[in-house]
Amino acid sequence: MTRSSNSTAPGLVPGLIRRLGPRDADGFTTHLLRLDAEARASRFGGLVSDKALHDHALLALAGGAVVLGYVEDGVLRGVGELHDQPGSSPSAGEAAFSVEAGWQGRGIGSKLMRRVLSAATARGIRRVVVVCQSSNRMMRRLAGHFDARLEIVGTETTGHLTTPAATPLRLLRVAVSDGFDLAAENVERQARLFLANLPDRAA
Repeated sequence: MTRSSNSTAPGLVPGLIRRLGPRDADGFTTHLLRLDAEARASRFGGLVSDKALHDHALLALAGGAVVLGYVEDGVLRGVGELHDQPGSSPSAGEAAFSVEAGWQGRGIGSKLMRRVLSAATARGIRRVVVVCQSSNRMMRRLAGHFDARLEIVGTETTGHLTTPAATPLRLLRVAVSDGFDLAAENVERQARLFLANLPDRAA
């Protein structure tokens, strides 16, 4: 799969971000498998097997987590996850992000973070934590961009974020975004089917 012609332009995010569901398990797994060793260690805190990545994708999509994916040219290239932390008071969640090496530095992580925080607001989650290795400067910068309070203990850094206030307008925007996700997913699927059925001009 080749990248679109404007994919390398700084700051451009030509793809779409949508909610992922159980039928995206294969795409989610394949995305995780494409992460290099450094990205895997940054995302999961250490070395993980291919089977562990497969199991994680299935569990995240089948459970109560909110999983948002950045899709470009029909391929999942970045994911933001929001997992509830049961029993916490006030209600809290943990966020995690993965963006493939060739797609980093284009604002995808920021857009995923913004959508994850909005999803947390809609679920009544007041606090979100992001845990990463202290050497993960990109994740630390991302958390800092959203005014996270960073706590460093040994080789691990935890970012503490407060979610935006749950105003009626903000909740409406979340609902509209969710509705747009479904519409965009359908358009994306139809476009792929249309392109796949075009006659081969080289024939």
